[in-house]
Amino acid sequence: MGSIFGKVIPEVTTHMNYRSFRQEIISSNLANVDTPGYKAKEAVFEQELDSRLGMKTTDEKHLKKTEMESRFPVTEDPFSRIGNDTNTVDIDREMMKLNQNQILFDASAQIIQSKLQELKDVIGGIR
Repeated sequence: MGSIFGKVIPEVTTHMNYRSFRQEIISSNLANVDTPGYKAKEAVFEQELDSRLGMKTTDEKHLKKTEMESRFPVTEDPFSRIGNDTNTVDIDREMMKLNQNQILFDASAQIIQSKLQELKDVIGGIR
């Protein structure tokens, strides 16, 4: 299908995979809002971007990660604030990230839907 639309569908699919993975990370943060010492996490998309720019593994001895972990590494949220119990989850900030993530996921889904509708319209016009 990528050849019909160029790189649009594969790129948007990758973006949706990132958004789904980020949803899991945010949900994990929210689930641990009352856990003393828990550090808020964030999924990083920049490494996926770097890989598209030609970054390659240089040594077979490098640590192997799961596909999602290697594509979207998880780090401690650099913008979190430490509470009295050393927990860094800010529920308001996490809810904002959750809403933003959902909006961006929905936008990606609409892009794919419009591309598939274009294909359907073309097929319908051929008959």
